[in-house]
Amino acid sequence: MIPKKPTRKTSELGSRHSPEFVCTPFKLTLGTFIEMLDMGADELGIGGGNMYCRFGLYWPVQKLILEDLGYDFKFYPIPIYDKPLNIVKSIQAVSKDLTVWEAIKAFRMTWIKTRYIELVDKLHFKYRTLELEKRQADRLTKETHRKIVEMKGLGNLRRYGKQIPELFAKTIEIDKEKQRNTIRIGVCGEIYVALEPTLNLDVHRKLNELGVITENTVSFGMLIDFGRKINPFTTLHYQKARKVAKPYIGQRCGGEAQENIGDIILYKRKKWDGLVHLYPFTCMPEIITRSIAPQVSKEYDMPFLSLVIDEHTGEAGYQTRLEAFVDLLHIKKEKIAARKNN
Repeated sequence: MIPKKPTRKTSELGSRHSPEFVCTPFKLTLGTFIEMLDMGADELGIGGGNMYCRFGLYWPVQKLILEDLGYDFKFYPIPIYDKPLNIVKSIQAVSKDLTVWEAIKAFRMTWIKTRYIELVDKLHFKYRTLELEKRQADRLTKETHRKIVEMKGLGNLRRYGKQIPELFAKTIEIDKEKQRNTIRIGVCGEIYVALEPTLNLDVHRKLNELGVITENTVSFGMLIDFGRKINPFTTLHYQKARKVAKPYIGQRCGGEAQENIGDIILYKRKKWDGLVHLYPFTCMPEIITRSIAPQVSKEYDMPFLSLVIDEHTGEAGYQTRLEAFVDLLHIKKEKIAARKNN
């Protein structure tokens, strides 16, 4: 069963049965589990294992809560921060009849589909800003996502994946004048908040509708794409971010704190205009980011907006802060252009 897309009701359901000061993603995933169990699910899966923040221990607490609510089910934590072979063995154990090789092939199919889904999202956040016919990028993205998820066969998937950039370029007519002057903002932060539209109040759509091209600095692929992680000729974005962040945060301290500090430096080098940092209320690693980021932002002259998110976040105030941030970036860009012309 594919989990339901989270809604405000999902958040309220999870919050009702969660400890008050636990991380917001805990509440939303718990609400999703309750909804799926009510729909007939009898087995649940979630990432877990030995990692740098509380996420690795979500599942035993959620298991106790769900059992206290009277649900009968099995829980399968997948150690996504573990070594590749251990992850494969976990998948094999859950699937019962799979051989190790079959589990490896299934896992490889998953990470390659994830690559293409993330590519589609990146194109979506660009073309939705620049499109002349509104909602065209939304429709194409939805259809492309569906095809990727349903596609069988690795060869078919790879062939389709190579066509995706051309598909967007040919299908969606863009405003070229707008493209030359648009603001570009990276969205960083705790991975679940940065990637889940229900929790971050669809931040990419809000920024795209303000005329901003956006991009996620974090990705699900950074956790499971072992094809790229073990490739000695490839350095992934999060690896570069951790390296440049070391003068400020010398080691991993949980969440994406180290990567977020590195993103300030990397996106300045890429000549982007700013970063929006999203983190869940009570997330200790991201509070560290929030403390260090202003100094790094000042040193590199890279505008940085931190927004804390929980189930009580008001959409109006959130929208106002995004609008103000974008206005300031436009003013800054105009001043730089004026100095160059003079």
